[in-house]
Amino acid sequence: MVLGPSSSRLMQASSVFVEQVEVRDDDKRGVFLYAFSEKPELSYQTNWSVSDYVIVRSYSRKGFSFWLNKGSTIHMRWEAPTSTLNQLEVVMTKGERDLQTLLPEVTDSTDFLALHEPISGKEVKYTIEEDDKYYIGVINSNRRSIIMRVAINVSATMYDTTKAKSKCSTETGSCRLRLEFPNTHYVILTTPNYGNLAGWYIELSFIARVVTYIAILGFIVIVVFLILKYLGACEGENTIIDTEVTEVRQVTETDPIMPAKPIPYTYGTGEEDDDSGDSSSSEELYDAKLCVICYDEQRNCFFVPCGHCATCYDCAQRIMEGENKVCPICRRLIHKLRRLFHS
Repeated sequence: MVLGPSSSRLMQASSVFVEQVEVRDDDKRGVFLYAFSEKPELSYQTNWSVSDYVIVRSYSRKGFSFWLNKGSTIHMRWEAPTSTLNQLEVVMTKGERDLQTLLPEVTDSTDFLALHEPISGKEVKYTIEEDDKYYIGVINSNRRSIIMRVAINVSATMYDTTKAKSKCSTETGSCRLRLEFPNTHYVILTTPNYGNLAGWYIELSFIARVVTYIAILGFIVIVVFLILKYLGACEGENTIIDTEVTEVRQVTETDPIMPAKPIPYTYGTGEEDDDSGDSSSSEELYDAKLCVICYDEQRNCFFVPCGHCATCYDCAQRIMEGENKVCPICRRLIHKLRRLFHS
């Protein structure tokens, strides 16, 4: 992570998911880490400046990286020999994008433009519109290296840290800040003004709150289980409904052939046995099961749609093959013939 002099960098770190934040600074320059429950305001202004001589080799560039917040301003002035000043270009980029500039092939020349040549300077000013990383670079298009003087003045906007819930410092090289559950939502890194243009890089680590992720995983497992259970229950209900519909259809087709009491039928006379006072003899029961046409075979089929079971299958076939396809009992037209199997 890139910082600079008097930097103030804000990051979101909800204590629901993050238990601790650790900062490592190998240079031990004293980075401060603050924790907040509410987002602080950009209300503090600080100024810092630095001036130094830099060497920009032929057909190359020299640059510096900073972290600046919205509202900050940068004023930069550079001085170089008059003969080469127009061949120096100052650029500024925002974000992590690398500056890509087409330059002539780099030479191995070690010639320098001496400082005793006439010196002149240029300056530029930038206003920062968004919190981000910024890079300021000087591009040398000369065939010789240049020794130039660079002066940078920055008016940096800082976050107000007076309402921080807790803080720690990297004066010993690293520090770890525990976030208070569940109200901490922001952390801020601030740096002092150490008066150096060299880059300053630190390591920032977020240590997860394991309990939260276990709870989320358990919730997802429960939801998946309930969904699968619901889908299984729906499939079971559909199977039961299909079975009941099939049974209803079977009962509807076969219901007329299963009366509550066996009724003996006669063919041709149209008379019924009036003797119902005594129980039927074995001979009558046997006759009631015989075909009413041939009186040889048992009744083993029924007619659709009337459902009467009065003949054997062979006699029923002869009725179906004849011109008058009617039931011998009710005289209804026969549509289909179904065989019965006795167990």
